[in-house]
Formats: sequence, structure tokens, C-alpha cells
Amino acid sequence: MALSRPKQIQVTLAANLAYGFCKLWFSTCRVRILQPEVHRQIAPGPLPHIGATWHRGAIFFCYFFGPFHPMVMFSQSEDGEYLARFAQKCGMIPVRGSTSRGGGQALRQMVQFMRQERGHCSTVLDGPQGPRFEAKKGLLLLAKLTGAPLMPIMWSADRTITLEKTWDRTMIPRPFSTVVIGYGEPLTIPRDCSEDELEGYRLELETRLNALMREVDERCGYKTRWRE
Repeated sequence: MALSRPKQIQVTLAANLAYGFCKLWFSTCRVRILQPEVHRQIAPGPLPHIGATWHRGAIFFCYFFGPFHPMVMFSQSEDGEYLARFAQKCGMIPVRGSTSRGGGQALRQMVQFMRQERGHCSTVLDGPQGPRFEAKKGLLLLAKLTGAPLMPIMWSADRTITLEKTWDRTMIPRPFSTVVIGYGEPLTIPRDCSEDELEGYRLELETRLNALMREVDERCGYKTRWRE
């Protein structure tokens, strides 16, 4: 998005400060991965996949998965600009777009990235403004066009800060907490599936993500903030 010079400076400074602070903060956390063999195949692995998660855990996942350089979709809003710059500092490759604006162009960029670079892509399925824990179809179209599997990924922690007034109930692990990361069963979407079939896959992915969220939250003793 086009920003004035003062706003560009403001966003850059904010992203740099947030990255430095989060790197120091999150480095104190202990990470426990429930399926280490899946993680070894997915995160640094050569096979393209599409990471699927909810908006609530985006900040920690930017830090954790940034070194693997996935391409990630962020909205074209001003809030999206801050998060995109932060994610870029973490190592991610941001592309701008959402269901309401710029989504088609962003989708084409991600398809090209996966086909030419054999890279990984990801986004938050309930972003940029919810409703939380309800999947949108953007990433499913990417999976349909590329044949890459959708991989549900979720984290929770034994001690967290939850921003209760945010629409997604943003979660941040407290310093020195244990973060539990879980992978769900991958979902592959046939290229020739119909609109009705795609809706069925959307509901299935939403169900898998919510089941995985429930599992990691229960393991950590965290009370899930379900839809009201």
C-alpha cells in the first residue's frame, strides 16, 4: 500500500522495535513440537506445502517460522502493513492481499512462488478481520491450483497473555513459558473439484484446525476463547 514518507518511517521503526523486542522475549520460551518427524519434513523440507492456522497465533509463528522463509499473505490495511513489515524482519516473504482487496493478485504471486521456487506458503485462514476460527477460501484455491497439501498448524502455551479486546483474542506466550506446536492431518484438494466440493473441503479444514486448537490448548491448560 502507498504510504507517506512520515508513515513509512513510523512503520519501519515500529517493525524494527517489535522484532527486536519479540526476538528477545520469545527466545526465552521452550518449544515442544508434538510431531517432530512432521516438523522436520515440513519446515525446512523440500516439498512445497501450505501452512494453515488461525489469526490468534500469528505473532509467535512469524518469529518461529520466519527463518524458513515462507511466503505469507497479509491484508492491504494499515494494520496489515505493520504485521507484514514485522514478518519480513523475521524472515518471511510478505505478499499483500485479502478476500476483500488484492486477493487475486496475491494468489497469483503465491502460485508462481510455489511453482518456480518450490517454496512454502501460509496465511491465517480467519483473517484479516474474522469471524475468528472460521476459514475463508483463499488458501484452498491456492491448494487447488498447485496441488500442494494444506497443513494445519497451531500453537498454545502453558502461560500466555491473551489480548481479550482484540477480535481474534491475540495470544502471546509469556517469557520462559513452554510453547506447544501441533501439526494436523494434511488436506489435499483436487484440481477439478467443484464449488460445492470446495466448500466441503473448507469446512473440513476448519474442523481440523479447531480440533487441533482444542488439543494444544488442553495440553497447555489454556481456556480456548471460542466464538461468542
